[in-house]
Amino acid sequence: MQSSPKPRFRLPFYYGWLIVLGGAVGGSFMLGSAQFATSTFLVPMQEELGWSQTTIYGAFSVRILVGGLLGAFMGPLIDHRWAPRVLMPIGALLMGVSFFVVKWAESPLVYYLGYGVVGAIGLGITSTTMWEALTVKWFVRKRTKAIMWVAAGAASGPLVFPMTLTLLINAVGWRDAWLWFGIGTIAVLLPLALIVRTRPEDIGLLPDGETEESRRADVIAGRVRPPTEFSFTRKEAMRTRSFWMMTAAMTVPVIGLTGYQSHWIPYFREIGFSAQMAAAGVMAYGFFNVTGRFLWTWVAHRFPIQRVMVVQAFIAASGVVLMLFIQNTYMLFAWSVFQGLNLASYFALQSVISANYFGRDHIGGIRGVMFPFANGMRAAAPLFLGATHDWLGSYRIPFSIIIIAWISTGLMMTALKKPKLPQRGRQTGEAESPASG
Repeated sequence: MQSSPKPRFRLPFYYGWLIVLGGAVGGSFMLGSAQFATSTFLVPMQEELGWSQTTIYGAFSVRILVGGLLGAFMGPLIDHRWAPRVLMPIGALLMGVSFFVVKWAESPLVYYLGYGVVGAIGLGITSTTMWEALTVKWFVRKRTKAIMWVAAGAASGPLVFPMTLTLLINAVGWRDAWLWFGIGTIAVLLPLALIVRTRPEDIGLLPDGETEESRRADVIAGRVRPPTEFSFTRKEAMRTRSFWMMTAAMTVPVIGLTGYQSHWIPYFREIGFSAQMAAAGVMAYGFFNVTGRFLWTWVAHRFPIQRVMVVQAFIAASGVVLMLFIQNTYMLFAWSVFQGLNLASYFALQSVISANYFGRDHIGGIRGVMFPFANGMRAAAPLFLGATHDWLGSYRIPFSIIIIAWISTGLMMTALKKPKLPQRGRQTGEAESPASG
């Protein structure tokens, strides 16, 4: 049994939960600063600047696409001991600056450079996926629980930001609202970025808050311990069919989340709801989406994660169908409850199943290869759906495409198989997969 150095300092709780806190709050700001900020600012920006949906969502697409491409380079750095401590604070600052610039935007060029390019660099460094990659390094047995707490934080984005930003826009105008949004982003994210550490072993700790004494006590008491987790290298993972199937199952449903969510408020406005009622519907969704994360955590502890994700995909498709039939306030909030309880937990469990299949040591590099595909879809989806809406004058066809995407995702997850160990793993007799969360 490998020993670890003594902790350099002691806290009344496991330091890994600070990483979870950073991921939860950071995820909320990532989501709030992306599709929900864009959709909330859409109408007032159109009214003053005269820009089309395609123009406004185009900068959002640049932000996501370039950020995703950067993720391919940033992902492996998450596996290094020092890099996250340097990069995460820089990313937090750039996120805030990207909002400052929009205040003074008079042309699409300034808007694209500020919100699009500068924001993309910040997003590439501090995305939820990066925080999740850090989180899985701190947990093995409690991995599902930790990731779902991170996901619950991200789920609070629609609970917090649409209504907050709507009120802020009404109070100070959309330009100053962007400025104050940037100030708030830096004030919250920068302190959290400063606490980042890559692995528990870096500060003399063990995963899940265990100690050498607790491990010995388990052995003496005869308690069953999870097998040693084998970690694939990036090259080893990329040689497996499971890696590419998982990448596809991570990419296709993005149109059913990022693309879908970014058009909620415009859709609700289009079918006759006020800006405040649209934001209230999204906020209700956010409340039940946070609640749903804990429900799915309970389910994922009792059933195979892959099967849970298949069920989620088909439920998500049915939620989009329900949205097409909203006719009054009661139906709006019925949709908020139903869709909130299931949507987006799929992506949180995706982080868990990636680490469960490929291990934690090189998960930043492995997920970094997946980033460009998923983020390419994340960038294209809002723009594609917005352009399709502008062309057809209706959301019926765009939302039908989303339904097909979720059904396809469910079928792909059904076909996903656990990767076989490479020759190196078979020779050392390592476990084929870690213990479940």
